[in-house]
Amino acid sequence: MAMTFSDSIELDVKCLRKYFEQLFSMAEESRKNQPVMPVNDKDNEWFAGQSVTNFIRPDMVGNVYSLIDFWLARLCSFHKQKANLSLNRNDIKGDSDLDAYHKYLTKVALLDLQSVEPSFRHLDSLRKVRKIFVHVGGHVEEKKLQEISSIPDISVMGSLVLVSDDFIWNSLNHAQTYLVAVARA
Repeated sequence: MAMTFSDSIELDVKCLRKYFEQLFSMAEESRKNQPVMPVNDKDNEWFAGQSVTNFIRPDMVGNVYSLIDFWLARLCSFHKQKANLSLNRNDIKGDSDLDAYHKYLTKVALLDLQSVEPSFRHLDSLRKVRKIFVHVGGHVEEKKLQEISSIPDISVMGSLVLVSDDFIWNSLNHAQTYLVAVARA
């Protein structure tokens, strides 16, 4: 019996979850073995005792977003074929690719995704954080500082965006919720 889209998505999320658990475990071991750095000023206080975790979290953000991007392209094609739609997902413009996918699914394919709107909003926040890591090395511009600082489980030190473990796990959960809802719609 062939796997459904939702089964495949859930398997991908499970594999990513296991991968993240291994990365966090490795980071914890690294932190335990890292010598404590002396701190001479308040600005550098955050860096004392930090570990490889601060380098893997941005990668995790990218991994979750890649999962979303991969599946949404396929799910849009699936719904196009299923409903025999004339427009392709690339025919729809949005404020971002994520927004364009969502518009295609709700305005062209006419899927009711109201129940997963909170997950979509979280994924849009994930997109914004990912964009900062990919395009400006994790440093937020002054004009976007307030917007990024207001995202739950994200903080900013100076201009550097800091991602908490909770943000990673919440993002993965929201990705699963949203993608499975689209697959089952």
